[in-house]
Amino acid sequence: MAMKKLTITIIILFSSLYSLFSQEIREGYFMDSYVYGYRLNPAFQTEKNFIGGILSISGGTQSNVGLSTFFYPYEGELVTFMHPSVSQEEFLSKIRDKNKINFNLKENILSYGFWKKFRGREFFNTLELNYINSTAARIPKGLFEFLKADAPEDFSYDLSNVKAFTNTYFELAYGSSLKMGKLSLGARAKFLVGMNAIRLNVSSMYAFLAADEWAMYSNAEFYAAGGGVKRRMKEAPVGGYDVCDLSYVKFRPFGFGGLGLGVDLGVKYEFNEYINVSAAIKDLGFIWWFNKACGESKDYKWIFSGEIIEEIEDFSNIKDVVNLLVDNVKSIYEFEPKKRCVKGKPLTYTANIGAEFKMPFYEKMSIGILGTQIYNHIVPFHEVRMSLNARPLDWLGLTVSTAYSTYGWEYGGMVNFYAKKFSVFLGTDNYYTHMTPQFVPVNQFNTHVALGFTYNFGGRKNLN
Repeated sequence: MAMKKLTITIIILFSSLYSLFSQEIREGYFMDSYVYGYRLNPAFQTEKNFIGGILSISGGTQSNVGLSTFFYPYEGELVTFMHPSVSQEEFLSKIRDKNKINFNLKENILSYGFWKKFRGREFFNTLELNYINSTAARIPKGLFEFLKADAPEDFSYDLSNVKAFTNTYFELAYGSSLKMGKLSLGARAKFLVGMNAIRLNVSSMYAFLAADEWAMYSNAEFYAAGGGVKRRMKEAPVGGYDVCDLSYVKFRPFGFGGLGLGVDLGVKYEFNEYINVSAAIKDLGFIWWFNKACGESKDYKWIFSGEIIEEIEDFSNIKDVVNLLVDNVKSIYEFEPKKRCVKGKPLTYTANIGAEFKMPFYEKMSIGILGTQIYNHIVPFHEVRMSLNARPLDWLGLTVSTAYSTYGWEYGGMVNFYAKKFSVFLGTDNYYTHMTPQFVPVNQFNTHVALGFTYNFGGRKNLN
């Protein structure tokens, strides 16, 4: 029976494996020596020109469940929640009614910042190329109850309201900022090359257990696009109409799949030498995808009965689990092709608004308050962060912070070495305070880490 339930839930779990949405480390918002501050607000500037690239990366995860919810120590190894040594009560007590999972990755391939004079004004310009993966997933508790529990006969599960999406693309961005007295303005234009995208929306799904069979009922929509997508039709087993064959929806890591445009806008105003406020909105735009395969299943039903399937008791090998899911389920869901397939998909936008208060007794220290909203159309994220920032030496910047967000309390920190010829930074918006002996985060898998290196040269002073 475990194998049957595992097979039925693939279309949900497989989508959630790629739970990513891109973002920037917010810890550096009030650090004036942080070279990539323009990513948080395009109005921000640094004094020196710089070149960066492959050695700069940011990534992390956000969720209201921890990895220890799904992995458990057993005889010196980690096994999944499906292992017989993990009780139903222990596992299900950690699952929430709505389980949210996000993971973000941004790999900087090349970045270049430089000062340029134009018509008597000094502009700070940036040019960069990035690889971005942006995704989110929302999974109800009923799915895990169905997967783990041993239900009695004539029992039903509600597996509705599952959503998941992922976008992978390259970003070529050019930005410029100008300071006019107390006011700074900035903007970044982005040209996007999409690689792959997938979206799944299960609006309703119910599982019914009778004496000798499982029956499923579902309404769902599926959308895939990108360089690796091949749309192939086949005849449905019931009704005879053509359906999208998911066995031929494949993804190449770097396939050409779409084109898009985006923009970042930012502003900063200094009331005096001690107080300034700022605001930015980022990633306003769309990607228009090619090679689309999309469909819907209306009141779709299927039944598993009279099958002899080997019981699976040990799921400690994650690779085997993923392969099993992929190999056994692609043909379960029959999606009737939709006549209208939306071409443009909006980006995940971010809004930041901040206020900084410098200490009158020590101007190299400040307190910053930052509000952030990230809207990815499935799992919105809200946060208010307070930070203590200091630059005790011209080449050293330090920040510590605390925040309350959609996922609870967070504690972060950042250190930035801003020397004459180079800069090195390492920071996190949240760190783990409780981990298992196998270094698996307990309670929540919630962090974001950024590190990088740039070569510095010249700068604003060289313009005069």
